[in-house]
Parts: sequence; C-alpha cells; structure tokens
Amino acid sequence: MKYLKLLLNILCWPVYICIAIFLAIAAPMVAGYRPVVVLSGSMEPTYHVGSIIYYKQTPFEDISVGDPITFRAGEDALVTHRVTQKMEISREFVTQGDANNTEDPNPVSYGEVVGRASKISLPYMGAFVNYAKQPAVIGAMVAILALGFLADQLPGGKKAGETEGKKDGGDSGAADRKRS
Repeated sequence: MKYLKLLLNILCWPVYICIAIFLAIAAPMVAGYRPVVVLSGSMEPTYHVGSIIYYKQTPFEDISVGDPITFRAGEDALVTHRVTQKMEISREFVTQGDANNTEDPNPVSYGEVVGRASKISLPYMGAFVNYAKQPAVIGAMVAILALGFLADQLPGGKKAGETEGKKDGGDSGAADRKRS
C-alpha cells in the first residue's frame, strides 16, 4: 500500500503543475484579456503557430493602423490580423496577416472585432492547452487526483507498535530520572 501511495503522489505532481499552468494562462483574464490559440501561420513571425495570445475589448477610436486585432470570421472562428486601413465613416478595418502577401478580401466591421491583440505571446502553450482540454486528459487528471486523495485517506501502513509521538509525556522524562 505504501508504494501505491507513493506512486499516486508522484503522479499527482504533474497534474498540480498542469493546474498551475492553466491558472497562469488564465490570470490575465482578471484584467480583461482573453486568451486565444494561434492556429495558422498568417501572423508569423509576430505570433507563432501553437502560441497563446491575448486580446482585450477595445473601443473603435483606440484601434489604429498597425494594430493587430482579433475578430470573428464565421460562427466559431477567431482571426488575428493587422489593421492596414481604418475607415472611420463605415467603422470598418482592412486587415492583413503579417505573413500574407495581400490584404484580406473583405473589410472587418467593428461589430466583428472582439479586441485588440496584445504583444504578449506564450510560445507552445496553445498546443499544451489544446491537448490538456481533451475530455480524456481531463478525466485522467481528475482520476489521478481522486485516487491520490483516496489513498491518503487509507490507514498509513505503519508497522505494529510504531507511533508518531507521545503526547502524554511517555518516556521523555527518562533522561531526567537518570540524573537525579
């Protein structure tokens, strides 16, 4: 039983580390920044594939030519490209990926913009998040933590007669009796 507890304790540490990484990735959300995983190379070398970048909701007036913005493309997709033109009257942007040779074919209306992308990028963390958020991985992490908790609740496996310490004084006075 002692070895099973040790094994589960060892397996729990990587899960704790994963939880700490998730918390670190999510921490900027307190300040209004939202993480997004970079899935294509259109913004290389600024944002690498597999990185996590952050965007923050920004008023139209505060977005300038040269700013990277994150916007909705279709129902589920988010795209981050750089503003090449800002059209004040129609409240639209013309965008282009840093690695692309041409501007995007359709202007982006401000209503589709979810925010201005920050300069902060966490390389490779997007791949970590995409892997770790799979239901099987989450289930395995929960199972490891649950088994570790349950194993800690089982009797300690101490040998008969072994104690953690005596609170009633026990033999602690034996040395004092010898001196007298």
